[in-house]
Amino acid sequence: MSAGQAPRQRKKEPVSEPRTPLFEVRDRDLPRPPRPIETILGDVSDLPGTGRRTTRRAPPELRTAEPKLVSPIVQADQAPHTARQAAPESLPAPQAAMRAVRSESRPIYVPRPEFDRPMRDRLASYESYAPWEAPITLARSQPLVLLLLAALVCGPLIWMFLQSPKTFISTYGGAGLSDTVGNAASKVFGGINVAAGEHSVLGAPSINAAAIDTILSKYGSPAAGTGQAWVKLGQQYGIDPAYAVAFFIHESSAGTNPGWAGMKPDGSTTHNVGNIICAGYATCYGRFRDYASWDEGIADWYKLISSEYVNGRGAASVEQIIPIYAPSSDNNDVPGYINVVVTMVDSWRQGVLR
Repeated sequence: MSAGQAPRQRKKEPVSEPRTPLFEVRDRDLPRPPRPIETILGDVSDLPGTGRRTTRRAPPELRTAEPKLVSPIVQADQAPHTARQAAPESLPAPQAAMRAVRSESRPIYVPRPEFDRPMRDRLASYESYAPWEAPITLARSQPLVLLLLAALVCGPLIWMFLQSPKTFISTYGGAGLSDTVGNAASKVFGGINVAAGEHSVLGAPSINAAAIDTILSKYGSPAAGTGQAWVKLGQQYGIDPAYAVAFFIHESSAGTNPGWAGMKPDGSTTHNVGNIICAGYATCYGRFRDYASWDEGIADWYKLISSEYVNGRGAASVEQIIPIYAPSSDNNDVPGYINVVVTMVDSWRQGVLR
């Protein structure tokens, strides 16, 4: 500093005021931590082991040897502060105790043949079986069995109620089944329904036995003289015999057509007035039924129409019966068949016997 300069004065630092603490500090003991067991057993301070545990010394056989120092021990008052003790020698690893060898030999297992069967290894839990190889346990099989039984019981019932009368399964020709069963089924699955303009086969005879004999005689039929059987059986089944005779004429020209399947080489016939297929009948000739007499053949035709079509399917008109009786899939002219039967019956009812 030069002689002419005045000495510099230091600025006084402002005195800082004491800061107020952000929170109050209290010097007191912390509360005792809760002990849930005391809520059940009460005070457990007198139980053994609640105090501070004392250190237990290991038995002599488990104690390790004292470490040996490589360098001599330096007295504490003579050793400098930086002196370190040498590392102890490594101890040998403990040896496992050897078991005494048993002198006796164990028996060798020999599997029995009845138990020596190949068994499939079980798959791990993370592996899956194929659907056709998965084992079915009892717990898994019970729901499947119940569903299967329900389907077997409910399936046919649902199918039967959804079907129309024309697709009802026929009871005709079944062993032990009567016409009463067919009548009851017809009432359940649908009554007889003849549309307007169709020609119903049901009703009282519209021609008598003499007219039927005259018609068959004009055709030279071997069934001539059976007019009374046609009328009697028609009254029994409630079917107009005029339609039965018309079917007979159209199927075989009243039994005189040389190409008729019911004509036998010896000149006799099967007496099958409607060419009814064998379908498990007792006696058959080729694909068709063979009857012992005309009365049996006529009676079976009435039974077929009553059980199979009227009561079984609810088909009671010529227009409903013929498409099933002689379907077009068998190379039949269904409209022509219907026209021939209806025309013949109308002419006979008007007294034209031809």
